Amino acid sequence: MANIEESSRESYGGVTGVPEEMHLACEALCRLLDTSAKDPEYSEPRYVISVASRMVGVEAHRLRHYERLGFVRPGRSDGNTRLYSQEDINHLTCVKTLINDLGLNAAGVQFALALMRRIDELRKQLDAMSRRVSRLERRRQATGVGEDRLESSI
Repeated sequence: MANIEESSRESYGGVTGVPEEMHLACEALCRLLDTSAKDPEYSEPRYVISVASRMVGVEAHRLRHYERLGFVRPGRSDGNTRLYSQEDINHLTCVKTLINDLGLNAAGVQFALALMRRIDELRKQLDAMSRRVSRLERRRQATGVGEDRLESSI
């Protein structure tokens, strides 16, 4: 425990005493999950459970368990075979990291995933607001140029 205390960050997201390992893991997980929807094929189901389990690095029964817990919802083939997308693989890798590296239990994983989804939602809202502010600033500047010309002609 002393090692964790020694490697604690001053502050992370307004919370003091967050271990460096957790900070780094959270940043890596956010980057991993932030790749969603950039490629149209990213969310297309394509990997059967045996391939997905090798890609994630866990046994197939663990993937079924994660599905029962609601951590992932793989697609299904016409024959009801589970088909995992690259998005599912990244999501499962995140779950594995939360459990194995950070020591979270199922409730902790659910909470962490909910927080990451909320962060993603807020990031999208912030991006939309930033774009709107930029558009309004450009309009203001365009309008300001016209006002300057009008004042100089009077």
